Amino acid sequence: MTAFDLIHHLGIIPMSVEKPTTKPSNGEIKRWLDQHAVLINGKKLTSKETVEFPITQFVFFPKSNRKTTVI
Repeated sequence: MTAFDLIHHLGIIPMSVEKPTTKPSNGEIKRWLDQHAVLINGKKLTSKETVEFPITQFVFFPKSNRKTTVI
């Protein structure tokens, strides 16, 4: 399963940064991954890389003080 597919089907993701109070678009999710704004098991994956299971750590926006989300 690719990193994009995992996040897209996860259902528990932060709200959109571009349009607050809405779900992020597919393009926005791909940008998050390609710009390394998501860590999966402590690794920075692009949208097309495969994810290794089991998943023990999921972090959105790890460098931000206010937007960091840990699942």
